[in-house]
Amino acid sequence: MSLSLLSSMREREKEKDGLEQCQIKEYFKVVSDDLRSHSDECLLAVKQGSAQVETLLKHIVGQRTLSKIFRLCDPVEKTVDNPLDVSNLFETLAGNFAGVAQYNKDNRIGKSSKSANITIDTLCDIMTNQTIGPQVRRLAAVNDLLLNAYDQECLDYKYNTMIDAMRNVSWDSEVSEGGRQWTYQTCTEFGFFQTSTYKPQIFGDRFPIDFFVQQCTDIFGARYNMTFLNKAIERTNTLYGALNIEVSNVVFVQGSVDPWHALGITKTINQGAPAIYIKGTAHCANMYPRSAKDLPQLKAARVEIQQLIGSWLDL
Repeated sequence: MSLSLLSSMREREKEKDGLEQCQIKEYFKVVSDDLRSHSDECLLAVKQGSAQVETLLKHIVGQRTLSKIFRLCDPVEKTVDNPLDVSNLFETLAGNFAGVAQYNKDNRIGKSSKSANITIDTLCDIMTNQTIGPQVRRLAAVNDLLLNAYDQECLDYKYNTMIDAMRNVSWDSEVSEGGRQWTYQTCTEFGFFQTSTYKPQIFGDRFPIDFFVQQCTDIFGARYNMTFLNKAIERTNTLYGALNIEVSNVVFVQGSVDPWHALGITKTINQGAPAIYIKGTAHCANMYPRSAKDLPQLKAARVEIQQLIGSWLDL
């Protein structure tokens, strides 16, 4: 074997390893588990609905149907040849479920009254309601619910529209509230892209890691490519210790419903860095105001966290 061929193979292996460390494949696995917690029927309906979207995209009548039932701002029949637009459509439809799962039954102050009561159960009740029609129609009904909750007239799935919005650096832009900052961190520190790579995938496979790295280069510049990202992730893991982090007086809190817990520390590292895993709760549930509906394990976790921090502060 020639040295050039051997070097090329090594580079491909390094790139493959880089692809693995850039993404959190388990994110949508947890979303799937969350839907299954309602019923296997819900999980299957979402999978079948996603497959029906793929089928409808293959012909003009189906494309027009998708444009209508999903209230697309731009007819998909005019953009179907753009793979980035199609990827963004699938990622957006999957995000309808991911966003609700991540913040399921939270108690955030200031949360819109229209979206406050939308939970995993709400979405699954729609997805298992056969009177709505085939599964793709039920996906569209979920989409309708969320568009209305956030006062949006149509679903804007165009890739370039998203990129233009993310490039906006003005303080009064929508992305200035955290979207651009978070994206910059993912592109320069740790990846954490929520890809469609996990198998079996119920939302299709249209938004793999390349889709997200493309966003990095399109938003921030050509240097923010896969090579740059791999080096950035290696640096971050070296600085902070990855999952072997050496810290004390830190409590790691995770909720079983939160898709991000798949990436978190759920087992105690040492006596000075305990982990608390709260079954049945979603993202940052312990940090939101108390509610009469709080689960007993959430109430207990808050007490434990308070006692830990109090002991560290010697209160």
